[in-house]
Amino acid sequence: MAELKTFVFTDICRSVDLKNEMIGRSVTERDMAFIQQILMPHRERIEAHLEEMTGRVVSTAGDGHFLVFNNTIQAAVWAADVQKSHLENPIATPSGGQVEVRISMHVGVPQVDPTAPDNFVGKSVDYASRLNDYATGGEILVSRSVMAILDDVGLEGISFHLHGRRHLKGIGHVEVHELLYDEHGPRPLRQQPASNTDRQWTVIPTMGAGQNDGGHDSAVASAVRLKKVGNYELESLLGSGGMGDVYKGRHTQFGRQRAIKVIKPQYVAAGNEEVIRRFYQEIKAVGALEHRNIVVAIDSSAPTDRQHYLVMEYIEGVSVHDLVEQQGHLSVPDACEVVRQAARGLQYIHRNEMVHRDIKPSNLMLTLVDGDGVASQPAIAEADEPVEGVVKILDLGLALLAGDAQDRLTRFDNKAMGTGMYMSPEQWKTTSVDIRADIYSLGCTLYHLLAGKPPFVDSDLRPEKAHEKSTLPPIRTNAVPRKLWEIIEKMVAKKPEDRYATPAEVAAELTPFCEGNDLPALVHGYLEPSNSSSSHRYTRIDSGAGVDTWLSRASHLYPSRRWILRRGLPFLFVVGAFAALAWTAFQARQRTIANAMQQARDTLPLAAETAANDIGEYVTKRFQILQQAASEPELIEMVQSFSEDDARSELESYPLAKWIKKHRQDNMDRSPSDSWFVNDLSGKQITRHPLIVEETKLPEDSFLENYAYRDYFHGLGKNLTEEHAESIEPIESPNLSAVYLSTTTGELKVAFSVPVWSNPAQDEKPKIIAVLSMSVELGDFEVLNKNVQKGKDIVLVDLREDYLDTSVKAGKRGLILNHPFLSIWKDKQSPPRVFPEVLEAMDASEDHFIAGYHDPLSINPKTTYWGVFEPVSYTIQDMMTDTKKTLKAGWVVLVQTPAIN
Repeated sequence: MAELKTFVFTDICRSVDLKNEMIGRSVTERDMAFIQQILMPHRERIEAHLEEMTGRVVSTAGDGHFLVFNNTIQAAVWAADVQKSHLENPIATPSGGQVEVRISMHVGVPQVDPTAPDNFVGKSVDYASRLNDYATGGEILVSRSVMAILDDVGLEGISFHLHGRRHLKGIGHVEVHELLYDEHGPRPLRQQPASNTDRQWTVIPTMGAGQNDGGHDSAVASAVRLKKVGNYELESLLGSGGMGDVYKGRHTQFGRQRAIKVIKPQYVAAGNEEVIRRFYQEIKAVGALEHRNIVVAIDSSAPTDRQHYLVMEYIEGVSVHDLVEQQGHLSVPDACEVVRQAARGLQYIHRNEMVHRDIKPSNLMLTLVDGDGVASQPAIAEADEPVEGVVKILDLGLALLAGDAQDRLTRFDNKAMGTGMYMSPEQWKTTSVDIRADIYSLGCTLYHLLAGKPPFVDSDLRPEKAHEKSTLPPIRTNAVPRKLWEIIEKMVAKKPEDRYATPAEVAAELTPFCEGNDLPALVHGYLEPSNSSSSHRYTRIDSGAGVDTWLSRASHLYPSRRWILRRGLPFLFVVGAFAALAWTAFQARQRTIANAMQQARDTLPLAAETAANDIGEYVTKRFQILQQAASEPELIEMVQSFSEDDARSELESYPLAKWIKKHRQDNMDRSPSDSWFVNDLSGKQITRHPLIVEETKLPEDSFLENYAYRDYFHGLGKNLTEEHAESIEPIESPNLSAVYLSTTTGELKVAFSVPVWSNPAQDEKPKIIAVLSMSVELGDFEVLNKNVQKGKDIVLVDLREDYLDTSVKAGKRGLILNHPFLSIWKDKQSPPRVFPEVLEAMDASEDHFIAGYHDPLSINPKTTYWGVFEPVSYTIQDMMTDTKKTLKAGWVVLVQTPAIN
């Protein structure tokens, strides 16, 4: 029987702000002050009685600690003691406040890492980590399993409060319990979880916590110990990775500042001669390189030296990763300019027959250069001094020759071992890759800059599988032009042969999107005092910082975090705890599923009703705008006096073209559309906006073509064939069209159309003289995004029959009009539809609740859903009777959430 372990996470709340409160002239000094004044006193409280409580610190990430206990009861007592110590004897902060910590715990059977027998991975560890994401200061959150064990024991002074259910990424919806240890009562949860998994975790050596050279973090300790290498005095630590530490240094004779990476002794000790040989082989190759967009190597140690190091040019600037972390996603021009410059640097590397193999945001640095090409110090640059932003590629000192099939030396570095969020599918399988692997990584980087996160960070698949199988998720945080999206898709194509052949091609494609960029403003914005949550960084070679390292992420949803565990003491009370878990497991699981389903039944109807009302108002508003425009005497007169020859010759200068352009542009803010157009009584399109194709300066193909066969013109409920065009009559009332394939864009659209009536003379009846329409592409119903709740998807489905699938004569139902991942579907001839069983369930459901179905656009096709659907209705004005009518759209809104099985 496997031993149960209790996994515990704890960290200091607001640690970034606390670091910035520290007194110091530099980041290093402030970090040191934070360690001495806050972290070390907190660490002492963690370690007090830790061993006697059967626990130990497994790994740390700054102020974060991951611990494992052999006994759940003792873990709870330890957690309560730590929190009480902070309440009774608080650690004061420079601003007069006090330090608060948060703790979470979960119990489970540990899963042994097959690649490292002493390491634990799996959902039990992830569960505890994700639970901590919801905790606030002074709070101890526990899983239901932990609560069940402790509740059976009945610890004195300990009680529990159920906060309800929360979604843990990669785990699902779970009960969140708070362990109450004082008279304060329940503390609030975070409304938006703040994740620990983006941190860089460092395993504590087996000698135990608190014994690593005085207890300081290893990076800080090494900064104190090492003072000089070769001709370089080491001034301060810039970054630290598993394979080496990067220092800011100064040449003892010339006084020039440099960035110096010192390889850690364990990688060059006896028996590692091959590492030394490869190290000097590679730095000899890159030492001859020099380019504006790369940080170049300048000097190094010799193979016979005791210490092995690489000297790089010292660049003052900001990491692109840190920039996005602080300011959020970049604008399209800024993101494209950063990647364009990086592509130029990669092209130079490619010309020298090398491959970088580790392109990612943290390996791109943005610095300022004056008009003479001299590096400028961002913090002290004159306001009127002309400067430009230059992107530098870092970590070139460990690149590979293109023909070399061996691993990068960073495979020895457990903090930079293959940056999984950016690695191409082939790079997961082989070391024999070419420059197209760098292009893939650069595409993932561009996605990160535009979206604020890597492309597959939210996938349920492991990173190697996500990069191999998953479709690129759409970017929701930025208005990405269609052409730019196509460029990104080509950069990250699964097969190397489907990507751009060279970085130069990428740079050329991105150039049009760089217009309007302001990289200097990004740097200055990062350094503004008001944005003091981060200070500027310096050259970092393989520093292992940030979210880029896949080993720092939790397993399953994120790439696996690796913690090497030493052997524990014999587990106490395992029989009793396991029996308690076994006794309650089945019943608890059934209650969990029943409670979750009931919660879905209770909460989803309101969300569905709200979304249906929103889309109904969306449709109603468009018909109001069109009807008002169609009644304007100016339009009526221009349609009646239309001249095809004049319209063809004058194009955008023709009065009717000017009218429709003005009306579309005037309504874009409140009713965005893809196009407006007018068809005359015969069905011919006599004007439209946009009219001119920007690239060719010629009219759109649809101009002056006949579309009487389309449903937006005749309103018969389906698009007919062109042979029927001559005998078709136009609509007599507002019409919500069937979906059609656009002639101009090749995209699927739906149109809102209204008749244009003549102004008859007295005693005459008005006649229909034209049809005025506006179109919207599928997936552009943005109104559905304004009330989206976390953990829920809003899907818009057309229950009417359509005939888009020309391979069959019969119509089909269930076309998906809007979905969070609709953009990943590329086959316009066979658009996505809900599965037939969903339609059958909708037809049979009386309360509009359906369960256990699959979503064709789900990232994980195995996921099942619970959902509630609500029909969409809209209102039109009958212009002949001046009355309002409410009509059914034939659409339904489906609000769904992943089911718990």
